[in-house]
Amino acid sequence: MGNMNAFRNATIATKLYTAFALALLFTFALAITAISQVRMIDGALVNAETLRRDQLDPLYDAREALDQTGMAARNAFIFNDAAAARRELDIVDEQKAVYLAALAKLDPALHDNPAYQKVRAGLTQMAKELERPRQYRAADDMTRFGTFLVEECSPLRRQIVADINVLLRDLQQRTAAASAVTNARAADAQNWIVTLSILSAVVCTTIGTTIVRGLLRQLGGEPRYAASVARGIARGELHREVDTARAAPDSLLHAMSGMRDSLSDIVTRVRGGTDAIASASAEIASGNLNLSERTERQATSLTDVAVSMKQLIASVNRNADYAAEASKVAESAARVSQQGGSAVEGIVTTMNLINESSRKIVDIIGVIDGIAFQTNILALNAAVEAARAGEQGRGFAVVASEVRNLAHRSAAAAKEVKALIEDSVSKVGAGTELVGHAGHTMRDVVDGIGRVTQIMAEISDATRTQSKDIQNVDIAIVQLDDMTMQNAALVEQAAAAAQALRTQAADLAGVVNTFQLQEEPHAGRLALTA
Repeated sequence: MGNMNAFRNATIATKLYTAFALALLFTFALAITAISQVRMIDGALVNAETLRRDQLDPLYDAREALDQTGMAARNAFIFNDAAAARRELDIVDEQKAVYLAALAKLDPALHDNPAYQKVRAGLTQMAKELERPRQYRAADDMTRFGTFLVEECSPLRRQIVADINVLLRDLQQRTAAASAVTNARAADAQNWIVTLSILSAVVCTTIGTTIVRGLLRQLGGEPRYAASVARGIARGELHREVDTARAAPDSLLHAMSGMRDSLSDIVTRVRGGTDAIASASAEIASGNLNLSERTERQATSLTDVAVSMKQLIASVNRNADYAAEASKVAESAARVSQQGGSAVEGIVTTMNLINESSRKIVDIIGVIDGIAFQTNILALNAAVEAARAGEQGRGFAVVASEVRNLAHRSAAAAKEVKALIEDSVSKVGAGTELVGHAGHTMRDVVDGIGRVTQIMAEISDATRTQSKDIQNVDIAIVQLDDMTMQNAALVEQAAAAAQALRTQAADLAGVVNTFQLQEEPHAGRLALTA
């Protein structure tokens, strides 16, 4: 029951797919059943054919060949012509080979069958016995030949034929039983196919009926009526009621009826809203017009203030330019004085270095004087040693004399240079003192100019700050003017938007009026066209 309810509540696609799937399932079941039964019947027929080919036909051939050997042996006994008798004996051998070949075919299938064993034993014995007619004919012993045919060959052949007939009846019974089984299976297959066909027809009919009823239940009526209702709603005919007398609560027609009621309520409220929007938009347009006039007057006043501020900014900018120029002049003078002070300091430093270098030169000359003195002493010692050496030291004495002369001249020159350097050192010291006094004076000048430059820079900074503040005020006034102009433009846009809103409200009211509600005069009712 639950599965049926689930199937009824399923989607249309699910129902159709289920119906097609079941139809295919029954079709496949019929096909598989038919194929399996046909294969089973075919197998039975193949088995029957195999039984006939491998067992019955060889037995028939063996029995026929046995009869032929008996007739040929009798003819060989009857014929007086030796050649004709030999031909009959050849026939005996040929037919004997035929039933021996038949035995070879029967052995694999019937080697466990007792009846077949009797037939096989008899035919094997007959094959051995049939060698004797040729011997009798060759020996022309017709008496024994005749006795053999009457007393031995004929009884044995009749016994073999009887055994073959017994075996044939057994095999024929088996064939008949297999045929009966095959016929029974064919009847069963026919019954199965008929049963499945009937069951398929019943199930498909039931499912089809269920699907049709389910579709009608989901639609709530005929599809043409549902389509006419939808077209009426699309045309705005909300005053016409939907016939849901036979429609289920969850059907399409019932939902469309609810949709019509909801749309009717929405349209009614939208109509009220459009009237309110039209009235409000008219008031907004009037208020925006007054606001636009006041905003324009405010913008004119701000424009006058902006012009005055620009004149004040120009005056302050000129003062700032003058202060900046004076600051630059003061800075230039400060840089020049600083450069002069730096130059004087450089001269002082240079004079100090010269003084130190002169002192070092005096020291070096003292060293040179000491070296000359020591050289003179060494030359005297060398002269004494040369005198002691006598004749051998004469050349060395000459060199010592020259060295003494050089030492005297070096000492004299060193004294003169020392005197000059000492005089230069004294003069450089005096110049250094004068340059030091000049450096102190330049530093005082530089400090004074620096204070003037600092004061001018502070004046320039104050002027620039004042100019920036006034410019910020001017920017604020300009921005306020721009904002006022923008407000005026926005007010104009709002007025235009209010007018457009009034127009759109009127258009919306016209669109909404296309829907015909129940309180309007042209109300009617759609009839069920099922």
